[in-house]
Amino acid sequence: MPVPQPNFDDFAAFRLLTHAELEGYFESKALDALTALDTIFKSGQVLTSRFVALIYLYLWREKRQPAWPLGQGDDPQLRQTDAAHTKKLAQEALGFGRQFVAANNGIKESSIHVLSALMGFFPDELDQVLVNELNQYGKNRGDVAHRSWSFNTRTFESADIEKNRLTTILSLTKAFYES
Repeated sequence: MPVPQPNFDDFAAFRLLTHAELEGYFESKALDALTALDTIFKSGQVLTSRFVALIYLYLWREKRQPAWPLGQGDDPQLRQTDAAHTKKLAQEALGFGRQFVAANNGIKESSIHVLSALMGFFPDELDQVLVNELNQYGKNRGDVAHRSWSFNTRTFESADIEKNRLTTILSLTKAFYES
């Protein structure tokens, strides 16, 4: 009997669905981290390493220079001004994080770096194999999602290869983000 032809529509649907699930996972984890920071913010504790990291991420992404009033020393007025400025930056950084998640549209490297940074993991800490796999999966999903009318079915190698790629991504994700 002849070998059955693979159903490329099923491959494409699988890739689109799994990409959406992965994207949702990373966005949900980032929102959970922002919710935890928002709770800390509401308690008035913004001078933490997690908040300073978020503020610097925000300033870097917005291409702004940090401009703390440098309330050093024992002057209560300067310390109060410094604390108010830091609180304002923390609030802006939380808004930036929420907006980034809301506007996010993928799992490519740049998205994963920012979503992970919102969770408290910076690029030098990430599993580069996982980042590369997610980036490639995002590109492959883009081929299907944005050019399906001219999509070359040769990019689908086999159902097993598609499954193995996703299994690798899931294993690496669990090992890094769930441990």
